[in-house]
Amino acid sequence: MPDSLGGRRLGVVLVAVAALAGCDAETPVAAPSAPAQTSAGVPSATPSPAGPSYSAAELDLCRRTDLAPLADLALTVTRTDPKPPPGRPGAACLFEMRTRSGHEANLRVEASTPATAEEARLLYQGTREATGMTPAGPVAQVGEEAEAFTKRSTPGFRYAEYMVHSRTGNLVVKVWLAVGGEAYLPTATLASAALDILTATQSAVPTI
Repeated sequence: MPDSLGGRRLGVVLVAVAALAGCDAETPVAAPSAPAQTSAGVPSATPSPAGPSYSAAELDLCRRTDLAPLADLALTVTRTDPKPPPGRPGAACLFEMRTRSGHEANLRVEASTPATAEEARLLYQGTREATGMTPAGPVAQVGEEAEAFTKRSTPGFRYAEYMVHSRTGNLVVKVWLAVGGEAYLPTATLASAALDILTATQSAVPTI
């Protein structure tokens, strides 16, 4: 009897093991889910917004720059130089001026339009690193990124400088305004004029 009972128990165990093995072999394995597809059968993706592309190569900034924001400074233009920014497509103008008291004043306006937004970003960063002026902080609402710089020196008189540059897509605009006198011109006065010229220049650059 013990041998017979043990044999039956062993048979039951073997049948159970075989049944479990069969279930495991037939159980389907979940396949990795495929990416969502559009009606055309192409995997869907969230499109990244593409902004406009700018070209300033044909822009005459000596003619297009409105000097009305400088009216309160009583500056007289003595010479203009339309030489474009070096090594990149774009336009520029240097206005050499004199104050009412005969001191030196300068305004330079640049609009650079590299081929891509990434190249424009590198140009924008390079200007920050090479300017030699004191950072004055970011400037809001004049591009995707913008910041200002200041400098004061005494080359025989008080010379106050303010520069602001901004980037929007592949467009980088820079405005540098410097005015000499017996006393330093307030930074707020320079900033107000420079920012007006910056925004007007951004609007003047055509898209392609």
